[in-house]
Amino acid sequence: MSSASTQTAVIEDERHVHEALFYESAGDLVSGVVPFLTEGLAAGDDVVLACTEENNRAVAEALGRDRRVVLLPRPEVYGKAVTAVEYFRELTQSRVRAGARQVRVVCQVGASSGTGSQCRRFEALSNYVLSPLPLWRVCAYDVGALPADLVAAAEATHPYLRRAGAPAANPAYVEPAELLRQPDPDVAPLPGREPDLALHDVRDLRRLARRVLETLAAARFDRERADDLLLVLNEVATNGLRHGEPPVDVLLWAGAERVDCTVTDRGPGIDDPLVGYLPGGGEVLPEGRFGLWLARRLCDDLVTARSSEGFTVRLLMNR
Repeated sequence: MSSASTQTAVIEDERHVHEALFYESAGDLVSGVVPFLTEGLAAGDDVVLACTEENNRAVAEALGRDRRVVLLPRPEVYGKAVTAVEYFRELTQSRVRAGARQVRVVCQVGASSGTGSQCRRFEALSNYVLSPLPLWRVCAYDVGALPADLVAAAEATHPYLRRAGAPAANPAYVEPAELLRQPDPDVAPLPGREPDLALHDVRDLRRLARRVLETLAAARFDRERADDLLLVLNEVATNGLRHGEPPVDVLLWAGAERVDCTVTDRGPGIDDPLVGYLPGGGEVLPEGRFGLWLARRLCDDLVTARSSEGFTVRLLMNR
C-alpha cells in the first residue's frame, strides 16, 4: 500500500488529524513533511508552515517555493492553553472562509513553547476544541534539542505519529478528558501565609467587589488587571451560589508576582475537565458555562479541585 493510501485508510472518517513528528535534524524535518505537504497541494488544500524562519525556508524550498504555501512566524504556546488553541481555531476558520477544503499545518514546537505540562494541556485541548474543523496538523519535535518533558507530552497527546512518511496510530495516546483530570505539576502551592482577604459565606457580590478592589489597591495591583480578576470572581462566585451549595468562601493572596484567589462552595463541583474551553453554541450561551469560559480567557491560569471542604476554583493572575 502506498504512503498516500495508508494516510487515507488511517484518517478516512476524521476531520481533524493530529500527528507528532520526532526528528533530529533539519533534513529529517524536510523529508518527513514534504510528501505530506505535496499531497495536500495536489489535492487543493491550503498549506501553512509555522516553524522557525530557517526551517520554514528549507521546507518551502523543497516544495519549489509554491506561492500557495503560507509562511507564518512560529506561534508560541504560552501558559494559557486556551489562547494557543484559539490561534489554530481562528487560523483554520479564516482559511475555510476563504475557500479552503482543508488546511494542512506543520508547526514546530520550541523550547519556549512552555513546560511539558503546559504543552500537554494545549495539545490535549486542541484535540477536543479543533475536532470539528478540517485541519490536519503535524507537530514537529526536535528530540535532540527539546527537554524530555516536552517530548513525553507529545507522546501522550497525539493520536498519530508520522513515521516513514505516513501516519501510524499512537498506542501511548491519552484521551483529553482523562489526561486533563491528572494532577498538574505546574500549579504552585498556595502561599504559606494567611490570606490578605478572607470572606466567608459570600452572598453580597457588591460587597465582594468592594473588598477585593480595596485589597488589590492596597497591594498596588494594576487596576485593569484588577478589573479582569473582579469580573472573573463575580462569574465564579455566581456559579457557586447558583449551581453549587452555599456557603461560598473567597480567599485572596496578593503576592509580589501574582494574585492567588480561591472560591470554594460545598457542592460536588464540575466533573467535566473540558468545560469552559468553548462558549456555548448558538446565539444564547447556556447558563453556568459562560463564567468558566470567561475566566479561562482572562486569568493566567485556572484549576479546579475537590476536597473535604467542597469544590474549589483557583484563579491565578500575574502582575
